[in-house]
Amino acid sequence: MAGILKSSLGLNDNVVGVRLFKNESEIPKELGPMDKPIHYCSMVQGARREGKSFLARPDQHACKGGASGLGLVACPENIATGALYFDKLHKCETPDVGVNIATTMPRILPGRTVATYVAPLDKMIMNPDVVIFVGKPLAARRIVQAVMFKKGGRANFSTAGIQSFCVDATTSPYLKGEVNVSLGCDGGARNSGLEDDYVVVGIPFSMMEDISTVLKDHYVGWDKFMRG
Repeated sequence: MAGILKSSLGLNDNVVGVRLFKNESEIPKELGPMDKPIHYCSMVQGARREGKSFLARPDQHACKGGASGLGLVACPENIATGALYFDKLHKCETPDVGVNIATTMPRILPGRTVATYVAPLDKMIMNPDVVIFVGKPLAARRIVQAVMFKKGGRANFSTAGIQSFCVDATTSPYLKGEVNVSLGCDGGARNSGLEDDYVVVGIPFSMMEDISTVLKDHYVGWDKFMRG
């Protein structure tokens, strides 16, 4: 499936898988912890660009906002009160607007996740919960078209330009069971080098087989029609 996505979407980097462990007994013993804490977005980018794998428990997540979105810890007070978005990031007109941003984000309940496992999809030692890739808008369009090919309707995306890799591309697909396309976030750009003209796409693993089949059978024809 990773190979199909790379070839059909024109991706130069790895497709990434994410597993959210609900208890310690699920974690394979061959997965060792990281040496030092880093941001979740940097884990995804490290798997994407360098082929690295990461097992991270709560204290190994440098960004507690991301960790809270993934259900590893409770939401930090500066986010819950809107202070981070108002005082530091200047992303809202008032603290109350910041509270609204924080409370409307999809979040896994604190403690529901004990550790995250991030790795290139084709190197994972178990099936992921969510698959993530970073690419041009055309790649996201092809994913949406593959989903519509099977079920019709329209896609609805949830994003606020904040917490892209963690909330938009991981938690939202995990909780809702639907593809989500994120426009990225400034934190992801600053901390993990997300490119300005790329989007971040999260796909529930349960949808990957159908999406891959459609892309494999139809992307050449779609591209041929588009290019004239």
